[in-house]
Amino acid sequence: MPFEWYSHCVPYLGESESGDGVFVRENDWGLMVAIIDVLGHGPQAAHLAREMEGYLDARFHADTSFHTQSADELPQLLEQMHDHFHGSLGAAVTLVFFNLQTRCFQGVGVGNTLMRKCGDDWRTYFSQPGVVGEMIPTLNVFQGPFGDNERFLLTTDGIKENLDLGLCHFAQYRPLQQFASFLVEHFGKPHDDITVIVLEYNV
Repeated sequence: MPFEWYSHCVPYLGESESGDGVFVRENDWGLMVAIIDVLGHGPQAAHLAREMEGYLDARFHADTSFHTQSADELPQLLEQMHDHFHGSLGAAVTLVFFNLQTRCFQGVGVGNTLMRKCGDDWRTYFSQPGVVGEMIPTLNVFQGPFGDNERFLLTTDGIKENLDLGLCHFAQYRPLQQFASFLVEHFGKPHDDITVIVLEYNV
């Protein structure tokens, strides 16, 4: 698989486990990535985050043909996830699928998680207002192309939304682990769970 990825997760200050979640899986069609931010923090939030990761894992492996050639697939998956966890603490979730056949990604997001496309001109793909498990809007798909050596960044709101792109300009070309650590060190909020996923496409 021509994708490399790395995630860095830091629990809320003083906590031993995080209420954020990370899901990255691949199949013959491409790469599915999800970042989860359960409301609150601590053991209950961490338990729900693990349940949500498990739900996505089961759904992804149950549908071996998953390829998001239809713009409805990701919204349907997030809506089903919302229904499954209705009445829980709730969470912000961003789901993205990188399709190797089309060299395009599609994504949906609800809450305070987001995705950025790095490079000389960074682009941010914001999520829609709402809470998965509580109330979600009619979901809109964001999409775009991806090419050789391009990097993408997914974050929970434990990372400040307004990044200093001047500081990030050189850091974004460091190895993935160093880039993720840089973001946590410079833009992380100590009084929140912090999670970063960085990924790169290389032929």
